[in-house]
Amino acid sequence: MSSVCLPGRYLDEAGVERDCMLCGDTPDVLEIIGDRAPVPGERIVCRIPGLGLFRGRTAERTNGAFRLDLEAGPDQRGRLAARLAWHAAQMSGASERREAVRVVPIRTGVVVVWDGAEVHGCLRDVSANGASVDLAPRPGIGTPIVIGRRRGHVVRHTEAGIGVRFVLPLSSQDVTENIVL
Repeated sequence: MSSVCLPGRYLDEAGVERDCMLCGDTPDVLEIIGDRAPVPGERIVCRIPGLGLFRGRTAERTNGAFRLDLEAGPDQRGRLAARLAWHAAQMSGASERREAVRVVPIRTGVVVVWDGAEVHGCLRDVSANGASVDLAPRPGIGTPIVIGRRRGHVVRHTEAGIGVRFVLPLSSQDVTENIVL
């Protein structure tokens, strides 16, 4: 994967907000380039459009740039890694150009809840707009449901389950094989 460089802002310990560029290809190798490199160990809060908000400490500074030691749990690191991969794919032009790219997630087990019922299902695929889930019994078309933590409603029946449209679409950067609903 190629390194991604995205513009954003960070807030240093003194409360000063600064423009920056975040460059890297994994959550473990992130470099921030700006007009000032904070003292190593200084806590910062960084906001990068398309990646989100995250916290960390500065390390290894050189000429206005510093490495960021990310303070994040495994779930946040996974989401950040997926977003970095998505941006790298966009830069290389290798990604699919459909409006709603469908992916088959690594973790397919999911709980689907509707009308007091809680049924375990298997995700067939996920897009920014919805998902296909194998499960039995099947809720009726139009039924409001929750898949994991995502709200949606049933839009069709498939041979083995249902097609769901999300109430609020996912960010396209989050639709990767590492997605967890």
